[in-house]
Amino acid sequence: MNIDEFMLTNQTKSRLNVTCQYYDEHTTDCEYCVYQYYSNGSVTQTSWDFIQMSNIYKSISKHCEGFSDKNDIGYGVCSPLTYETFNTSILCICATNLCNQNLESCQFSVRNQTESNTIPSNLPALLPQLKTSISCVNQNNFEKDSINTSYYCLYSRSPFINVTKCNDYIDQNMVLCLIMLRGNDTLSIGLSDDVYESTLIGNIQNIYYLNEYPGVTVSYNQTSSYFYVIYNQTINSAGNTNIQQICFCVQDNCNLNLNSCFNANRSILIANDGQRKIHTYLFFFSYSIIRLVLF
Repeated sequence: MNIDEFMLTNQTKSRLNVTCQYYDEHTTDCEYCVYQYYSNGSVTQTSWDFIQMSNIYKSISKHCEGFSDKNDIGYGVCSPLTYETFNTSILCICATNLCNQNLESCQFSVRNQTESNTIPSNLPALLPQLKTSISCVNQNNFEKDSINTSYYCLYSRSPFINVTKCNDYIDQNMVLCLIMLRGNDTLSIGLSDDVYESTLIGNIQNIYYLNEYPGVTVSYNQTSSYFYVIYNQTINSAGNTNIQQICFCVQDNCNLNLNSCFNANRSILIANDGQRKIHTYLFFFSYSIIRLVLF
């Protein structure tokens, strides 16, 4: 069994089984619940989310007060990245049932667990760190009017951004390239060092639960320098299918096309702790891409 499978298998055996608010729904089998608030001075926006398997909000919470490497839960005011234009941002991560319904309930949950010394242990980091900056092709044929906007900026988690500055930031901080194809459409993008982990972890979860989704099968191939995955979805009783191919690599402009991804020769073997090397299996099947592309 490889390390990623081992960590996923064992992590799912010891869940907190927390129920979280997810917009107007409740989601079960969660580790943590998330509440986020944004304001640009005149407009506010609130979001509700959940965390499973690994803390995909680490890259955000490191810019916020009230968080530390010792604990995943906490709350505080967050500083903007160079392209974000909000005046105020508050992040709260809690670990009790429906604790993220509002800011007050989230803060109460965090304080209560802190004062009672019942803070849950940190979730494992399932991915090693990618730190070397690379260049990636940015081509988005799925959104014809957004060819000059990076995919991440187009669908940024943050509601208040300067798109030009966001594009510049992504261009200067790319660490992972990907190319996705469906039919004649192509999506080639780069992910920056502060977002690639949350993207990958979220999509590992999707792959992990894919066998629960009827009509979808997945297969993949990997070498030390690329990861290729193909999704096949049956869309009607006649057996017609949608096929989606994705390839990841970490070499300059390796996502120009599938062949360039397959021919990348820079290894994705990354030192995780300075002693042991682990292989990064890069699964990508995001909810936003499912909505836009697969279905």
